[in-house]
Amino acid sequence: MPLARARAFVFALCVSSVAACLDGDEVVSPLSASGTWVLESVTGRGPAAGTVLLTPTGEVVRRVRYAQAAGVLSPEWIARGTFSIDRAGVLDLRLREDGGRSMYVWRPNATLAHSVLRIRYPDPADGPDIVESYRRQ
Repeated sequence: MPLARARAFVFALCVSSVAACLDGDEVVSPLSASGTWVLESVTGRGPAAGTVLLTPTGEVVRRVRYAQAAGVLSPEWIARGTFSIDRAGVLDLRLREDGGRSMYVWRPNATLAHSVLRIRYPDPADGPDIVESYRRQ
């Protein structure tokens, strides 16, 4: 029995050592973040309505509408691209506007914590940062 305990101790020590060496930047499966996320709130001059679709294969589609005069919503603005996520919940979004046809790759800051997907980016008119908060549908 003491030999079995010693082996169990050594095994546990090895597992905890490996876990301690894992870098917080290690990429994890997009499956953990996949789903349809619905816009819940916005700070700054962001969209009035929207969704973000994250697929298990690392694809992303962001669809948003902006408030216009008399409470009418704009046509949809669609951005497509890819994403990855690390163990700390930081998403690396690489989006192209115009339904994915834009030459420009937009890389806003994005995090996933406490079941909230947050996308943060500067206001184009030098206002405070825009922060979009989404909840999984």
